[in-house]
Amino acid sequence: MLVVVKPSAAVSTQRHVDWVKKQIQCKKMTCDWFFTTGNFINDVKNIRQFSQGQDVVVVIGGDGTLHLVINGIVGLTCRFALLPAGTGNDFARQFGYSLSQWRQSIFSTKYSAIDVGKVNSRYFVNMMGVGFSAKVVRSIKSQSKRNKLSYVWAGLLNLVSYQSVKVASSLGHPTPMMMMLIANGRYFAAGLPCAPSADAQSGTLTCLEFHADSLITRLMTFLLMLFAQHERLSIVHKTESQQFSIDAVGLDIEADGEIIGETPAHVSCFPKAIEICIL
Repeated sequence: MLVVVKPSAAVSTQRHVDWVKKQIQCKKMTCDWFFTTGNFINDVKNIRQFSQGQDVVVVIGGDGTLHLVINGIVGLTCRFALLPAGTGNDFARQFGYSLSQWRQSIFSTKYSAIDVGKVNSRYFVNMMGVGFSAKVVRSIKSQSKRNKLSYVWAGLLNLVSYQSVKVASSLGHPTPMMMMLIANGRYFAAGLPCAPSADAQSGTLTCLEFHADSLITRLMTFLLMLFAQHERLSIVHKTESQQFSIDAVGLDIEADGEIIGETPAHVSCFPKAIEICIL
């Protein structure tokens, strides 16, 4: 077993680490540890190297750490297990597990094959976006201290000042929109159900285009999203596919809560590309 940890002074992270160490000692297991450094390329390379021949890679961290591990192990034979310890933990939310259940899943013999998305050269497991979501992620990353309310606060602040971007829509021509999300999972921004119909085992990705130009329509979209009712708005367009292209140039791309590059972008779905330990 390999355990990948994002170094943190957070109580949740340290408790997970202490618990895993105790379990390894009790079960007399062989375990390797890898602590992330913040250098994406080097971390992915090392995680991939250390994951060779492992049965399970345990991820202690949030969506960003999971993003790192997915890029390191996709294509390998190992499964991954998750101990959520981040600010948002959005990918983990769709499972509805308690802390105890996440811990039990590490040593479970059950697993589930899930889809993985890829945008340009980077894989993602939860979702990617351009426009407003990338703006919020960039705002969050500039804060030295973050919590779950940071996403809500950053979102509300940017709703007022945000300028729409032009992205080719499902209609086939560039049109102003608030944001475009391409989802494998259902949640982002610390629990907003932005893609309630997304299914990580469907073999497709769900694209949501938010054509909310005015402050009023943006606020309405945000409020309805709190209750997963925004898809019924005429300004929200949903499509499902295995392939998407974004031809606009120079827009930030966020994936799994990380700024990973700029458009243009080609997005693909890789069905059942990786296995997660479940109960």
